[in-house]
Amino acid sequence: MIGLPSLMVPDPSQRKVTPDSFQIILNEYFGKPELKSRAPDGKQCEAETKGLLGRAAIVAKNLIPVGKETDRHWEQGEGPSMLDSKIEIYTSSGKLVIADESERQKWSKIGVRRLMRATKLTQPPVYSILSGKGDRPQTMAIFRAGVDLLDV
Repeated sequence: MIGLPSLMVPDPSQRKVTPDSFQIILNEYFGKPELKSRAPDGKQCEAETKGLLGRAAIVAKNLIPVGKETDRHWEQGEGPSMLDSKIEIYTSSGKLVIADESERQKWSKIGVRRLMRATKLTQPPVYSILSGKGDRPQTMAIFRAGVDLLDV
């Protein structure tokens, strides 16, 4: 059962559950790979990996503000976390398209209102494109087509 995090081992013949000893739990722990690190050669760690481990890179592609504690705070009274509106979670961006920095700078000089009129898009997608958060490919195509019609 090495590798499975179990504190209790079922015994089918007796229909009982027997708790694991500390030695069994410790052996299982030492048999697990270090998931947050990389082996010295850069590959993913295994249970037998030895040497100086490096950190595994984590790339966040999209940040979404979250305030899931809000409902609880209304019931229990306000806390300091109610003041922090920048609570963030990491998600994958899927198939979002992000414009180049040079394009975004050029578009920012045009102005948000003028871009909204030219592209027929609302304020949120225009700000999303200008800030580099990314948008759907269809929205980016509509945005580019609208900007191309401008005399800039």
